[in-house]
Amino acid sequence: MDYPLLENKLPETLKKVWRKTSFTTLLIALLLGVIITGIFFYFDALQGTWLIVSLSYFALAIVIYLLNFLLIDYRYNFFRYEVTSKEIIFQQGFIFRSITYVPFSRIQHIETEQGPFLRREQLMELIIHTSATDHSIAGLSIEEAQMIRQNVMRKVEETDEYEE
Repeated sequence: MDYPLLENKLPETLKKVWRKTSFTTLLIALLLGVIITGIFFYFDALQGTWLIVSLSYFALAIVIYLLNFLLIDYRYNFFRYEVTSKEIIFQQGFIFRSITYVPFSRIQHIETEQGPFLRREQLMELIIHTSATDHSIAGLSIEEAQMIRQNVMRKVEETDEYEE
């Protein structure tokens, strides 16, 4: 089945955030590996099986980083969203694709978040909370995130008034 792509793409600068996040994760994984390998080395246990485990850990960390880094452009094409008159729709996934429809009547509250990488690129994450789960759109421009938040909250209030 060919999934139709939703209309609204995220800003291109989100790719920079994903690259920085991927690289930071690699650095943390390598640092953790160096610390653990250093402990084994200090106690003269870095031989045989533990040496193979240690080298495999570093190789796996680098392979995962390279795959993640090389697939950023491809993955970017499949993260989309859309706000309709009755619901907000989230599309994600590049291998296992999904489209989630969240009716305004199910939304409890909305949050905005901005980590250091998003802040540097003038982007924001919008998190929609329902009673069952959370849905997020990471990488919206600040103005767009605030506008969507206001529009969705207005529609949630209209839905609440209609149900009463």
